[in-house]
Amino acid sequence: MTAETADTIGALALLRVAGMPCAAWTAAGDPALFDRVARHAGTVERLAARARALAERIGTDVVPDDRLPAAERGAVLALRRRLHAGEAPGPEDCALLAAVPAQPAAGALRGEARALVEDAREAREEARRLEEAVGAEQSRVGARVWEAARNDAVLRAFLAETAPGVVADVARRLDEGASWQGKQLRKRSAYLWRVLGRMAAKTTPRGWAGHVAVAPVGCADGAVTLLAGRAALGAVALGEVENVHVVRAGNGPVDLLDAPPSTLLAPAPLHFTAGDPADGTAVLRCWVVEPRDPGRLRQVVLRRTGALARVLALLADGPAALGDVEIALLSGAAGMRPTDPAVLRGFLRHLAGTGVLQVCAAPRQRYGAWSPPGGDLPRPLEAAGGGGAGLARTAADGGGARLAQTAAAHGGAARAVEPAGAWFVDVYRRADTVVGARAADRVHDGVRVAARIAALRDAVVERPADVPWRIGPEPRPVSEILADRLAPAEGPAPVVRQGYAGWPSAGGPGSCPRGSDAPGTGYAALLGHLAARAGEERVDLDDGLLDEFGAPPADGALPLWPFDCLLRPLSGDTGGPAAVLETASPAGVLDARFADGMRALDGGYGAADAYRAFLAELERRTGVRFVELLVPPLAERAANAVRRPVVTSWWTGDPDPTPYYGPGGGEARYLPLDRITVRVRDGQLVAEADGRRIVPVHHATRSPAPPYDVLLRLLLSAGLPATRRVVRLDGLEAALPGCARLPRLTVAGGALVVAPATWRLDRARLWHPRDGALAKVRALAVLRRSAGMPRHVFLRTATGAKPVPADLDSVTAVPLVERLCAQRAGGELYAEEMLPGPDGLTVRDPLHGGAPVAAQVLLRLPHRARPEELAAQAAATLLPGEAPTGVPGPAVPRGRRPSGTVNTS
Repeated sequence: MTAETADTIGALALLRVAGMPCAAWTAAGDPALFDRVARHAGTVERLAARARALAERIGTDVVPDDRLPAAERGAVLALRRRLHAGEAPGPEDCALLAAVPAQPAAGALRGEARALVEDAREAREEARRLEEAVGAEQSRVGARVWEAARNDAVLRAFLAETAPGVVADVARRLDEGASWQGKQLRKRSAYLWRVLGRMAAKTTPRGWAGHVAVAPVGCADGAVTLLAGRAALGAVALGEVENVHVVRAGNGPVDLLDAPPSTLLAPAPLHFTAGDPADGTAVLRCWVVEPRDPGRLRQVVLRRTGALARVLALLADGPAALGDVEIALLSGAAGMRPTDPAVLRGFLRHLAGTGVLQVCAAPRQRYGAWSPPGGDLPRPLEAAGGGGAGLARTAADGGGARLAQTAAAHGGAARAVEPAGAWFVDVYRRADTVVGARAADRVHDGVRVAARIAALRDAVVERPADVPWRIGPEPRPVSEILADRLAPAEGPAPVVRQGYAGWPSAGGPGSCPRGSDAPGTGYAALLGHLAARAGEERVDLDDGLLDEFGAPPADGALPLWPFDCLLRPLSGDTGGPAAVLETASPAGVLDARFADGMRALDGGYGAADAYRAFLAELERRTGVRFVELLVPPLAERAANAVRRPVVTSWWTGDPDPTPYYGPGGGEARYLPLDRITVRVRDGQLVAEADGRRIVPVHHATRSPAPPYDVLLRLLLSAGLPATRRVVRLDGLEAALPGCARLPRLTVAGGALVVAPATWRLDRARLWHPRDGALAKVRALAVLRRSAGMPRHVFLRTATGAKPVPADLDSVTAVPLVERLCAQRAGGELYAEEMLPGPDGLTVRDPLHGGAPVAAQVLLRLPHRARPEELAAQAAATLLPGEAPTGVPGPAVPRGRRPSGTVNTS
C-alpha cells in the first residue's frame, strides 16, 4: 500500500469508531422468540377469521330455521355476536349447537365449532407459554447488560464517568433481592441498554463511547473498498482537557487583589459601546455569564467613564498581563492620572466582579502514552504539579516520551477543587488500515451528484426573512448593528433554532405527488419520480436524470473549497456502494477538537496543516484576511466543542483565545469586534477591517446561544457561501407524507448511498401503555414483519431528529419506543434502516477480542488536490473581485499576540 502525497488536502482521514462491539448490543435480541410471537399472532388472527366465518354460517343456516325454539334463539344470536367479534367458541357453545334442530349443515357446524374450541385452547396455552418466555427474556436481558456493565472494561469506564449513581443503585437493589422484572430494575435495564446501544451503533466521539483514529488516504492494492488493509484498531491513548465552562463559570471570579502580575486579563467576550462619548451618553454593554446560573447570560451596562475607557483601550488588542496594565495606568502612559495601586487594583477587581473583565485561564490538557490494546485500559490521568498546573505525558511513534506542561495561562491563579464534569475525556486509537484512493474517487463522484440534488432541492426552499440589519453601501461598525439588534431593556430575544428539516414538499399538504399532480418544477418532477418508485428497494439518481430535471450543471456542483464527507463505510468490493453519505460540509469543523490530541500524541496533524496552508495561500493571492470567530461555550456539555487548531492568523469575538486554541493560541492575533465594519457591495454583504476585506469563518460544531447567534449570523453572512454550505439528503419522508415506505437512494450508478430506506410507522398499530408485556412484544413483532422492516433500525420522532438505534427483535425495543413516543406525543415515528447493519461492519477492535465495531470515516475532498492548487482556483472563482496585494499587512496596527505586552506608544 502507498499513501497519497502528505501535503495534499485529503492525505489523512479521521476514523470515528464505536466504543463497544455491535455484538454486545445485538445480544439483547431473540429473533426466535419474536418469530414465535408473530406466528402466534397470525394463529390468533386466523382463529378470529374462522370464528367470523362460523358466525356467518350460523346466521345463514341456523338463525332463519323455524324449528329453532325461541328460548334457544337468544343464545344462538349471542353466540353469533361473539363469533363476529372474533371470539372463539367454548365447550358450552358446542353443546348449544348440538341441541339445535337437525338440518343438513348442523354436523359441519358442530365439527367446525369443536375444532375451533381445540385450536383456541392450544392458542391460549401458547399465549401462557409466551408470557412466561417474555418474562424470562426480560430477566435475561437485564442480567446480560448488568454483566456487561460490571465486566466490560470500556462500558464500565464510560458508566463510571457518566452514570455512577445508576450502577450503584442497581447493585443495591440486586443485593436487596429485587427482580429484573420489577419496575425499578426494568427502568435501569432500559437505561443501560440505551447506553450500550449508543456506544455500539453510533460513533460520535464522547469519552469511551466513541474513539478517534487517523488513517492515510492512498492506494490499497487496487481495492475499491473505503477501508482497506486489515481495518483493525490498535493501541489506545487517553487525552483529557479541562472543561473551560466549569473553569470560567463554576469557580466564580478571581480576586484580583491578590492575583500575581502575570495574570492575563481580557474584556468580556461580547461588549460594545453605545451612545456618544462626546456628550457623556456613552455606555458599555456586556453580556456576561450569570454566576448563579452559568447556563444563562445577563446584560451589564456601565457608564463609559474615562478610567474604564483607558482600561479597555489597553486591552483592545488582546489579553494583557495584569502587571503590564498596572504599569501603563500608574505611570500615566495610558492617559490616566497616577493613582494609588490599591485603588487601581480595587477598580480592576470591581470590573472583574461585574464580568466586564475576565481572567484568561487556559484549560489544562494531559495525555497518556500509547497502551497496547490487549492489556488493561488506560486509567484517567492524574493532574500533576500545583497551582493549577497540569503535567501531561505523551509518547511519539518512536517511543520517546516527552513531557508537555500545559499550566494555567501565564501564571493564572490556582484553581479550586475540581467539581464533577471538570474534565473531558477523548480516546485516541491507532488504526491498521488505509482509506482507498479509488474508493475516495467514487465518493467524490457520488458527492458531486448529491450536491446537484441538494441544489435542485434547496432552490425551492422558502428562506426565512432576512434580518433587518439596516446595512447599506457605507461601512457600518458591527457594534452599532448589534446595539440596534439587541434591545438593552429587553435583553437578547429567544431564538428558536430549526435544525435539518429534510426535503420540502412540492405538492399540497398531506399529498404524495405523482407526475402531473405536482407543480411544474424540476424539483417537483424529481419528487414525482421518487414517489412513483416508493415501493422499490432502491432508486438511483445520476447526472442524466438530473439534467432532465434541470438541476444545476455538474461542473460547478462542488465548491472550490475543502469539504469533509462524513461516511459510513460499506463493503464495496462486490460492486455495491462504497459508503453511506451522512453529510458533506466545509472542512475543519468535525475534526477540530482532536487536532491538539493528534499533535501531542503523534507530533503533528497534517489535515489541519494542509487546511491552514490553503487559507494562507488564498490570502496571499487575494489580499483578504480570514478571521476566526470565537464564541464562548455556555453549557458544560458544549464546552468541548469549541476547541480547534489555529488555521487563521487572526481571530475575533472572545478576546481570550486559550479555551479554543489551548497553548498553541500564540500563533494568532486578535481583531476586536469594534474594528470590524460591514457594508453591501455589489449586492453582497462584506466585512472589512481598516479598509481590508475580511472573511469571517467559524469552526465549531455547536450552535451558539443568544446573543452570540446574532453575531455569528451577521459575520458569517459577510463570509463566503462555500464556507457555510452543507449537503445532506436524508429525510425524504418530509416531502412525501403519503408514502408509508421510501426506498434507499443511491447516486452515480450506486457509488454512494445518500438516504437509507425509511418507514413511516403508524402509532395506532402500537400498544396501549397499560397493555401487558406480551401484547407489546406482539404489536412490535407484527408491525416489523408486516412492514418488511429490517431487524436493526434507527428510530426518529421527526425528520432530522436524533436517531436512536433499536433492535426490533428485542424486548429492549419496547421501552425505547415508549420513551420516544412520550417525548413527542402525537407526532410521527420513523424507522430508518441501519446501514451497514451489524453483519456488515468492516472494522475490528482487539479491545473486544477482535469483534466488529461500527465506524465512520471523515474524508476530506478533493483528496488529491494540493493546497496551493485549490487556492489558485478558489481565488479566481470565489473572490474574483479582490485585488492581490501580496502578503497582507497587519489589519490592526497595534494587534498583539496573547503572550505579548501592552503597547503604550
